[in-house]
Amino acid sequence: MPEKEISIARTLTSQAAELVQRAKDEASLPVVAAIISGLFVIWCIWSAIYRLYFHPLSHYKGPLLWRISILPSLYWVWTGDRHLVIDKLHKKYGKVVRVEPNLVSICTPNAIKTMYGPGTRFEKAMFYTRGPKEKQLLVNLASTTDKAVHARKRRIISHAMSEAALRSYEPVMLDKIRLFCKQLADPTTFGGEYKNMSRWFSYLTYDIMGTLTFSQSYDMLTKDDHHFIQPLIDAYQHSQVILGAYPQIEHWGLAPLLFLKIMADNKKFRAYVDNQVTHRINQEKSGNGPDDIFKLLLNYKNKETGESMDFKELSDEAVVLIIAASDTTGTALSGLYFYLARYPDCYNKLKQEIRSTFASVEDIVGGKKLLDCKYMRACVDEALRMSPGVPGYLTREAPEGGTIDGHYIPPAAQVGIPTWTIHRDPDAYPEPQIFKPERWMVDSEEEIQRLRSCWYPFSTGTRGCIGKNMAYQTIYLTVARLAYLFEIESRDPLPLEFHVKDHFAAGEKNGPFLKFTPAKTG
Repeated sequence: MPEKEISIARTLTSQAAELVQRAKDEASLPVVAAIISGLFVIWCIWSAIYRLYFHPLSHYKGPLLWRISILPSLYWVWTGDRHLVIDKLHKKYGKVVRVEPNLVSICTPNAIKTMYGPGTRFEKAMFYTRGPKEKQLLVNLASTTDKAVHARKRRIISHAMSEAALRSYEPVMLDKIRLFCKQLADPTTFGGEYKNMSRWFSYLTYDIMGTLTFSQSYDMLTKDDHHFIQPLIDAYQHSQVILGAYPQIEHWGLAPLLFLKIMADNKKFRAYVDNQVTHRINQEKSGNGPDDIFKLLLNYKNKETGESMDFKELSDEAVVLIIAASDTTGTALSGLYFYLARYPDCYNKLKQEIRSTFASVEDIVGGKKLLDCKYMRACVDEALRMSPGVPGYLTREAPEGGTIDGHYIPPAAQVGIPTWTIHRDPDAYPEPQIFKPERWMVDSEEEIQRLRSCWYPFSTGTRGCIGKNMAYQTIYLTVARLAYLFEIESRDPLPLEFHVKDHFAAGEKNGPFLKFTPAKTG
């Protein structure tokens, strides 16, 4: 909310308080209620007029109610379908749309460079802080708005994402992928003959994450003891996007009343994370702490103060490690296998490439040979385009003199790029709703740049996903081994697109339901 609007609101509140006090002294309760109701109506009318005609963003187009109130956007955030509605709004209003009183949605390639690229002056918005920056509740690598804090946290985790570290993770990944393939081929395992691949890919990525991060295998591929965590992760992310969209819900204590189940599951997820952190801390104190990613955080000491991370900071970092290392990779794999099942010609080409490149499934390991599988890489990039891990916004706050693609954004206004929509920009991707891996197999540098200009599934710049290479490593090894070993068959006719909910990260994933049978030879 702009300072001018805040100032006027404070003045009205002060005057209202004086009137109410005078009414209490001189009149009855009904009169007081009438005064309060009248003042509220006046405030609503004044607020609507201000936001439509005098607000710094008033010249941007958008639906009337969306420009007046946060409520339409908040409703679609709650349903999880905001990304689909925003896509329709851009088709109607163009590249720049005002989707909240203080939020502009921009869908241009240059916006990506300006907002997220090197040297950007656009800061993470109030969506992440949910109030004053100094009172930010969740402070981790993904959420912190402080550049110095972010740089410090990124330096710590970067050691776990080096080339040497990634090579050391491969045996763990391959062990889990072997078990994953074995379980898929067994019609008696979870789900029966046709597997719900959204769940199964989550089982795989979560087991990999648990072993590498906490040295604890959750055995999701063979046991259902930890399967409850998947809906909790989804609920946690959903709660964060709701509260980020309208922080007052939290400040007024309304969240548990308005979103009872979501907030209850949010609490359960944080308790689960705290238990994992406590277990890992106790291991370290006993002298039996394993060498895993979390050890980097446990051993960290601030160079200036000599202090270690406290429990809250460790728990906040564990949140992002659990979600980023498992949920988003699972989304990419689920989306990819939806499209491979829908477009069997694409799967046949993928099988042919993998089976002609490797003599046996055990030859499929990381390295140049795997990276030279161009069609496989094109399939993955096309799936990341069509099924991004974050389908909505990574919102930013405009600085003084902020301009994006010639559009002036006033200071403190929020701006976002809708990933779902820009990944379907027909100027960059003709027939954007069609899965076409071949579009990425071009030799022209100009064409490659055009394709990449609207593509940012891992964000970009200093705030880009630090686990990008680890995600690719997991995806390539999994996809190549599945293509080598299996034919796939869908249980159901598949729609045009693999739809997900926008719970900040992609939520409520379901399907495709696939049967895996041994590959035909000869």
